[in-house]
Amino acid sequence: MQDKIAKAVLSRRTTLLAGTAMIVAAMPARAEDALKVGMSGPFSGGLSLLGQSVRDGVEVAFAEINAQGGVGGRKLVFIAEDDGYEPMRTIASARKLVEQDKVVALLAVTGTAPSAALLPFVKESKTPLLFPYAFSHSLTTPLNRDVFTTLPEVRVQMRVLATYILKTLKQTKVAAIYQNDDFGQDAVAGLEERFGRDKVPLVKLPFDRGTTNFSGVVAQAKAAGVEHVVFLGIPKDAALVMREANNLGWKPQFSGHNALGDPQTFQLAGPLAEGALAVAVMEPLDSDKPAVKAFIAAQQKYKSGTKPTTYSMHGYQSGKLFAEVLKRSGGKSDEPSIVAALEGMKGYDTGLMAPITFSPEQHAGALAGAIMKAEGGKWKIITGWLEAD
Repeated sequence: MQDKIAKAVLSRRTTLLAGTAMIVAAMPARAEDALKVGMSGPFSGGLSLLGQSVRDGVEVAFAEINAQGGVGGRKLVFIAEDDGYEPMRTIASARKLVEQDKVVALLAVTGTAPSAALLPFVKESKTPLLFPYAFSHSLTTPLNRDVFTTLPEVRVQMRVLATYILKTLKQTKVAAIYQNDDFGQDAVAGLEERFGRDKVPLVKLPFDRGTTNFSGVVAQAKAAGVEHVVFLGIPKDAALVMREANNLGWKPQFSGHNALGDPQTFQLAGPLAEGALAVAVMEPLDSDKPAVKAFIAAQQKYKSGTKPTTYSMHGYQSGKLFAEVLKRSGGKSDEPSIVAALEGMKGYDTGLMAPITFSPEQHAGALAGAIMKAEGGKWKIITGWLEAD
């Protein structure tokens, strides 16, 4: 009799334990199981549109991923801090995100100067700095163990553009009108590297950031017999240069890095922008490619009050790429696992830009760009993805 009672009690305990296990398995991931990721960017000030757009893209990607169950059942939590594009504030934001919020990585930090300012902290804290919206050679050269970029740095863009100018346009009388700072000098270094191999001289005409009078540099370029002007600065200044050339009755071929290929160039320069060339680092928003359409649909669904831009496309891609890294690491989010997963990524095609490849020796993931042309008030990609040579 006692044996029967004991068996009945044991059976009931087993049933209760099994039921408890089923309830636990069915429960959603606990809050402490969520993975926190941080961003610092300019959500106020003159570059707030850029920062807000990149942030929107990451938020859309994480919302979409979480709606599908997260990564391995773990939800992604995104914490964004405003730095106003001030590097010292960027450092303070990153320290708060890492030390207080306990983020596992800094994602899509926006701006070249803010991203560069983080390098000492990233090295000290061993926090991955992933896919910043930045184009500086200094982020990945020399190699920084915890820094991985996806946007082609401006030197790469200029090598792609220079090859197109020399081999396709067959033009050799070229001037660079460039912003005289780290960005502009970096870009010119890329041009000189490629032109130098063909022993083609480059007319270099720097201007100070904040300049509003470009008559001098434009007159110098014309007097030098230049047929092609590579402009390296913001679209607003590009429009001023185009207007000045038009005032002189001079019509060189204009080109520039990816910023020239912003839709606002048409708003600022009007028909003078027609025929200009720029380096594309992302697919255009009006692309027919499925990945672009999926991105736009996702932003309209999860952030309906915002406008898709190439900046938010970068944020979206960064968020999706982070999830891919977690899948490849087996869900591990420690620094060694994230680095190893990224360094094993070869030819990964997001559909939004050139395929991405990392290795233990190379943390600049994209070494290609495409050429786009201003036609009918739109930027149209006219080549495939071209490797920098």
